[in-house]
Amino acid sequence: MADALPGMPTFPMARATGCPFDPSPELRRRLEDAPVSRVRLWDGSTPWMVTRHADVRALLADPRVSVDVAQPGFPHTNAVSKARDAHMKTLMQMDAPEHTAQRRLLTSDFTIKRMEALRPRIQRIVDDLIDEMLAGPNPVDLVEAFALPVPSLVICELLGAPYTARDLFHRVSRTLVMDEPDPAQAMAASEELNAYLEELVDKKNAEPGDDVFSRLAVEQYRTGAMTRREIATAGQLLLVAGHDTTAAMIALGTTALLAHPDQLSAVRDSGDPALVTNAAEELLRYLSITHTEARRVAREDGRSTRGLDT
Repeated sequence: MADALPGMPTFPMARATGCPFDPSPELRRRLEDAPVSRVRLWDGSTPWMVTRHADVRALLADPRVSVDVAQPGFPHTNAVSKARDAHMKTLMQMDAPEHTAQRRLLTSDFTIKRMEALRPRIQRIVDDLIDEMLAGPNPVDLVEAFALPVPSLVICELLGAPYTARDLFHRVSRTLVMDEPDPAQAMAASEELNAYLEELVDKKNAEPGDDVFSRLAVEQYRTGAMTRREIATAGQLLLVAGHDTTAAMIALGTTALLAHPDQLSAVRDSGDPALVTNAAEELLRYLSITHTEARRVAREDGRSTRGLDT
């Protein structure tokens, strides 16, 4: 661990109070004045933060840097992240070729054709929730009534889980992505979810349907290529990666449009599906709701020290 330098900022850096959507002023300053510089993390470690687009692309493409959390010096974002990474290895913590093999197992479930096949069901989920909001008390909490249920219900559809699992999915995913919870509490939630998903593998193995877990149960579990635990871990990754990010994107995207009434009017009144699609893509770029996941560690010592945080 390197000694802290005077004025070294803590990462993640505080955003400006005036506009929560904008990056931290300190982050902007370092992009211009110190595109490769040290920051201090929660545990006192001082990895390098890389901010320039070309540098980040070069690092992410360099085989000498690794996403393997077991490598010494890996920059964990918080105590929960460190405990979770040590407890459960997903494809997000794997380098090629292991990452490639794991990713290939799920590729067929996320093709354009498969996603289009889900569109009518997702549309019904969204329409029903909107109808419930319109029929219910006014005002309504958008997060509780819409932003959180949408990803829960869609993930149930995707995994082949009953809708009664949505409360468990919501509670566990929120516990696992919070910045400051007790690591022991987070691990207990992770174990609870894994136990549920392992039981789901057994059910899908006995009575397969048209969903991710049924396919993995038939093609991987029955053949001995994957254990129940490994399939459950893959399901937990889909849940945690897809639930909170989607819920946050719905809520923050709505807030961003309300803060820019002209853009809201353009999206709401255009009647052009292509414009709505472009607006969704632009909101994803503008809000960038995952800020700490492009973390790497150097496999080899060089002129720089080992931790890398983009």
